[in-house]
Amino acid sequence: MRVYRGFSQQAPGPTALTIGNFDGVHLGHRSLLARIKTASEGGHLLPTVLTFEPHPREFFAPATAPTRLSTLREKLERIAGEGIDTIYVGRFNAAFAAWTAEEFIERILVNTLRVKRLIIGDDFCFGAARRGNFALLREAGKHFGFSLEAMPSVTLSGERASSSAVRNALAEGRIEHAAAL
Repeated sequence: MRVYRGFSQQAPGPTALTIGNFDGVHLGHRSLLARIKTASEGGHLLPTVLTFEPHPREFFAPATAPTRLSTLREKLERIAGEGIDTIYVGRFNAAFAAWTAEEFIERILVNTLRVKRLIIGDDFCFGAARRGNFALLREAGKHFGFSLEAMPSVTLSGERASSSAVRNALAEGRIEHAAAL
């Protein structure tokens, strides 16, 4: 597993990329990581994850940020355990939070991560004021030459698999359900 802190090193090759916080690496995350692995094999791309430290909600509202399900080390180990060998950990701070969606696309996705295939969750937003979305990424993909896919939510017994769902199950004492998620 290669872990890069920050964006000073360009990816060693073209990537199949996903982006997220990956707290707890739940069923939805694992499904997304499996999709990245499959996409990378078909296009001879590096299966790559971009995650953030600290969690953006810890940066914007530390007093109300959710309790973490995993430490950074545990998260990296779980991501690697799903077959992802390249992980970028972006420092989430005021300067990074101020980047426009367009800056993020060109500086990070295109120039640093060398993205050729991008797969995101269906609720993914990014950039200053969360103005970046699927439509913007689709246009950027046409311009910069990468393909894009939004993966639908994964559900378990009708419930969306999410870090929040895991936290809620734990808070309610439903340990088996939390573990299933």
